[in-house]
Amino acid sequence: MFSVIVPVYNEPNLPDFLSRLHGVLEKLDTSYEIIIAMGDKEDKWIDPPTHPNQRVIKTFGDSLERSIIGGFSHAKGEKIMVCDADDCHPIEKIPLIFNGLDEYEMVVGSRYIPGGKSDLGTFRNLISWIFGKWAKLWGSKLTDPMVGFFGIRRTVLDRMRFKPFTWKIPLEIELKAKPTFTSFPVTAMGRTIGKTKTSVKVGLKIAWDIFSYWFFEVSLF
Repeated sequence: MFSVIVPVYNEPNLPDFLSRLHGVLEKLDTSYEIIIAMGDKEDKWIDPPTHPNQRVIKTFGDSLERSIIGGFSHAKGEKIMVCDADDCHPIEKIPLIFNGLDEYEMVVGSRYIPGGKSDLGTFRNLISWIFGKWAKLWGSKLTDPMVGFFGIRRTVLDRMRFKPFTWKIPLEIELKAKPTFTSFPVTAMGRTIGKTKTSVKVGLKIAWDIFSYWFFEVSLF
């Protein structure tokens, strides 16, 4: 089975997105499930159409990353991926993640390899670039460590002890579980509806989390 986790927070385009996502997944040669991870601060929830391969879970915490980890706990698939519901990620490339997990433990979309591109706007591009460079200082080899479009094998979770605050989950997985991985180019599009959650405050929290991980968990132990 292939599990697709969709973390959501005030996503007005969710029903349409899910319809298109089902269309992509139905073409794969596998059974699948979509897990919609709704945060406990959701206040603009729009009930999506019911579907036998889709369920909603409510997570309790203060970050996107905790919603994703809640999705991991509910996922039944041997292959698991994460995709945002804001139309920033190219869901038509999901087959590359699904098939790539046959060979690699983690498959990650990247805006910063040949063929990749980011149309997220100047502010979000700057935040991603700055903290991508910061992550590399502490050992990341991902070309796009801030990305939220990725897949992993279930077995990788057995090597993880998550301690998320405002980490991007693939970065935390890379640094802690050290999976084999590959990247493929993606074009990340800006929102056509809804409001971005990226901010300078979030960026600073990510920087502190990376430093704390390296200093307290790597350097001292």
